[in-house]
Amino acid sequence: MKNHQRLLPYCVLVLLLILCPSLHADSPLEKKMNQMRKSFRELKKAMATPVETDKQKYLAWVADLKSATEASKTLEPEKTSKIPADQKTAFLEGYKNKMDELVDEIDSLEKAIELGKWDEAKALVGQINQLQREGHQKYRNESNEH
Repeated sequence: MKNHQRLLPYCVLVLLLILCPSLHADSPLEKKMNQMRKSFRELKKAMATPVETDKQKYLAWVADLKSATEASKTLEPEKTSKIPADQKTAFLEGYKNKMDELVDEIDSLEKAIELGKWDEAKALVGQINQLQREGHQKYRNESNEH
């Protein structure tokens, strides 16, 4: 009986992995979004109390965020498959425009950090956060929420 009790959690885990492939296989876009999330999380924490001597570290996070954002623009959100055919072009155009807007804000953040304009950088982090929320509301499946 004890052996069965020990095996139960492992059986449940295997069953979940089989039934829910999304638990272990992120889409290419989700991988890029995770990369963006990690860099942005570090930037948000750092901009709360920025340190001039850490500027290069901040700029590396900005570069990583921008790179992942640029790559994400070329991918389609999973939600695209749920959009009626006659609306897909507009949906994808809106997605790319929102990502372009995000790239513009990231560029502004990079300039603010380079110049040591910390108050401006903090405000831009807030704007980027707002763009992220808007984009996720419109272009992300509810099942992908973190």
